Amino acid sequence: MRWLLIVVAALAVNVAVAAETKVGVIDMERALFLSDAAKSAVKKFEADNKADIEKLKSLQKDLMETQAKLEKEADIMGEEERRKLANGMEQKSSEYQFYGRKLKQLEDKWKKELFNEQLPELEKLLKEIIDEGKYDVVLNSGAVIYSSPSVDLTKLLLERLNTK
Repeated sequence: MRWLLIVVAALAVNVAVAAETKVGVIDMERALFLSDAAKSAVKKFEADNKADIEKLKSLQKDLMETQAKLEKEADIMGEEERRKLANGMEQKSSEYQFYGRKLKQLEDKWKKELFNEQLPELEKLLKEIIDEGKYDVVLNSGAVIYSSPSVDLTKLLLERLNTK
């Protein structure tokens, strides 16, 4: 019985402490990449890599057209023509994968650079939000299983980023 009273008392203390603790949740990356500054940076990234993006789109279109042709005309094609189309598809598929990986690497590098470049400003704005709201704890949204939308500070950070 004494043990049960100790557990109940400990739970009551935890509830009281939790009730006084103001917690916020933030996704700094999402706030940054939804901001107006990031949108203009995306346009610049796309302009800088226009040739690769166009090549990727062209290869995708060619692959889809060739696949459709194979499906549609496979019965009336000769073995040699079918093999030639299949080899062409394989070559274009390899090229498509190459350009896809290249663009993905460039995009990942660009995102990392943009985030690192904007991090001091993000931290400054987040610190202002924390001080104004008198938050005791602010967690990264990636580390949270569930949070109420009322404790999500991402939208507030995004609004402040867009006003800068």
